[in-house]
Amino acid sequence: MSTHASRTYATALLEAAGSDAARVADELDAVAAIATDAPAEWAALVAPGLANSARKAVVDGLLADGSPITRNALKVLIDNGRLHDFHEIAAEYRRLVQEQEGQLDVHVTSAVELPAELTKRLEERLSSNTGKQVTLHASIDPSIIGGLIVQHGDTLVDTSLRGRLDQLRLTLSKPAPRAADSSTQN
Repeated sequence: MSTHASRTYATALLEAAGSDAARVADELDAVAAIATDAPAEWAALVAPGLANSARKAVVDGLLADGSPITRNALKVLIDNGRLHDFHEIAAEYRRLVQEQEGQLDVHVTSAVELPAELTKRLEERLSSNTGKQVTLHASIDPSIIGGLIVQHGDTLVDTSLRGRLDQLRLTLSKPAPRAADSSTQN
């Protein structure tokens, strides 16, 4: 779900990070957490009136103990006016690192909390089918009524009752095909 630009930046960063790819991913996650944990600071960092030199000083302060690769990546985003794309770039970078390491994040939505045994079996089955180490992220949405919605990347498998009812509603709302008029066939 990323744009071409975020994929380009994330791919270039992955190449630059080399064997430090996981460390850089963790540092990007820490920077991304600032937007959640300290929204005022993040808003100040991306504010239109702030000079790029001031933004870079903030980055240097935030990542004083961080990798030079991470600091430089953020400075490139600042120079190129792409800091507003940071979260999307960081998410794409994390996805690329996980792909490189044979990991796969899978989001599973159910109507009720899944028992631990079922979650474990589902994780094992998905790992076996994909050939990757799967990490399940479960969420509950009672509106799906029953079944599961499984999503990883751009792939979505909807076996929920709500999804099936929506499909039935769509099918029933289509006009029926017209039968050929028998009087015009002679």
